[in-house]
Amino acid sequence: MFEKLDDFLIRVVIAVLIILLGMVIAKLIKKFIIKLSKNVTDHGSLTFIGSCASISIKIIFIAIALAVLGLDMSVIVGSLSAVSLGISLALRDTMNDVAGGIQILFTKPFVIGDYVQIESQEGVVSRIEILFTVLQTFDHQEIIVPNSTAVSEILINYSKEKYRRIHISFPVALETDVDACIQLGDQVLESEAEWVQNDMQKEVVIDKIGDHSMTIGIYAFVPFEKYWECLCRMNTVLQRKRKEAGILPASTSIVIQSSPEQ
Repeated sequence: MFEKLDDFLIRVVIAVLIILLGMVIAKLIKKFIIKLSKNVTDHGSLTFIGSCASISIKIIFIAIALAVLGLDMSVIVGSLSAVSLGISLALRDTMNDVAGGIQILFTKPFVIGDYVQIESQEGVVSRIEILFTVLQTFDHQEIIVPNSTAVSEILINYSKEKYRRIHISFPVALETDVDACIQLGDQVLESEAEWVQNDMQKEVVIDKIGDHSMTIGIYAFVPFEKYWECLCRMNTVLQRKRKEAGILPASTSIVIQSSPEQ
């Protein structure tokens, strides 16, 4: 009896060591594959493959550990199949994320290093994992986007084009002189003459006219990598020049005057 117990404990220890070894190997393989991605252009494919390889290795070593414990491999395979079916039914959203990751891998709507917007979230693609994609924002925050969302929602990849359009709009009172507004917009464009592309859309127009106000729009194209710098500086110039010119923003308040009593 004690011999059987000792034998079982030995097998348990060996099984645990096998699982731990599998975890270590899976981690090393994933790190190695991700390291290889630094030498190729398609980083996303290798990071995705690394994630898949890590999970596959863990499953294989767990199956080996169960076999060491004396379980019949056919039973193990059958059990894993049944468990996989149950998990797939219970985790349909997760399976959608896996399918989304595969779709990203082959269709390449974006790659690592691209600046994208998914729904209302935007940032630089830093990792593409088996279940999710990681975006890095300018304030060094990580945004986790499920792969199913990345392939099903509207996605804007700003890195696909060399230039990005700036659109600045500001509302003014309806009585404001239009020529003064256009001159103000021209001054804003001139402040970034080094980067604004003259051979692309560059104009100051009335975007919208309301009952009590109108909205002036400033449009220009700048190099993609200079977009945020130019946008911030142009907004600053707009605010300064508008105050100098005495062009006030449209008022949203309503003044009610009562007539004198008769």
